[in-house]
Amino acid sequence: NDPPAHTRIQPHLGTLVSITVHSRDPVAARRAIDAAFGEIRAIDQLLSIHRPDSELAILNKTAAAGPAIASPELFAALQSAQEISRQTSGAFDPTIRPLADLWGFIKKEGYRLPTPAELDAVLPRVGWQKVTLDPARRLVRFTVPGVSIDPGGFGKGLAVDRAIARLQALGIKSAMVKAGGDLRVMGLPPGRDHWTVFLEDPLKQGRRISLRLRGSALSTSGNYENFFEANGRRYSHLLDPRTGLPVQGVASCTVTAPTCMQSDALATACFILGPRKSLSLFGDK
Repeated sequence: NDPPAHTRIQPHLGTLVSITVHSRDPVAARRAIDAAFGEIRAIDQLLSIHRPDSELAILNKTAAAGPAIASPELFAALQSAQEISRQTSGAFDPTIRPLADLWGFIKKEGYRLPTPAELDAVLPRVGWQKVTLDPARRLVRFTVPGVSIDPGGFGKGLAVDRAIARLQALGIKSAMVKAGGDLRVMGLPPGRDHWTVFLEDPLKQGRRISLRLRGSALSTSGNYENFFEANGRRYSHLLDPRTGLPVQGVASCTVTAPTCMQSDALATACFILGPRKSLSLFGDK
């Protein structure tokens, strides 16, 4: 008979994280899930901007005054984020935080429509090229005042990847880790040749669709999770780093990729680029 599924759900990273492993050994399954949640907590300690003691929160403060040294782990995460910024011509931009703060999206309260003058004042502080990375010394420099890195477009994906790697290292052959709109699968469910993943209906009318997934990651960016309405319009947290304005005309965007950090960041980028430009981004892949 097939190995049973063991699932646990915990609140982390501002969302619910669910870990499912298939194993005939319930003790090994429990230990592996414990260890995977340990990795999720470690990424929160590394990247969260909602806790002043995280390494990224401290680096954001330190680099405002001069070059800051990052741990190997944080430096690698920032390098990966910058590479995706380069690939997407800045549609994915981890320096979006000053804009997200201005709109009220970081704290998810105090939402407001900024004036054009306020946007003009903040936009010069946004741009992935305003962060320079020196790999030889793991130095991070902000080239203009007021730059701040927001892990919102890649942190959950990285946490999922770390959890999957830990499960794999502990001998788990079949698993799914899901954090909000980001998930990654490893191996296959017993007796199946794929995982079935359901995508939310952005209009919340119950019209979910299913996708088949094998050994890869999937992320969805949507305008229906963190948003506010004003003057009859919906303004979502997915901001175009070029204009400082929330993207209009796209409700949801889903991307699959080899790693969840990639799918997380690319889903954000494609949401901002829109369907036509997104397809040209992947057209020659």
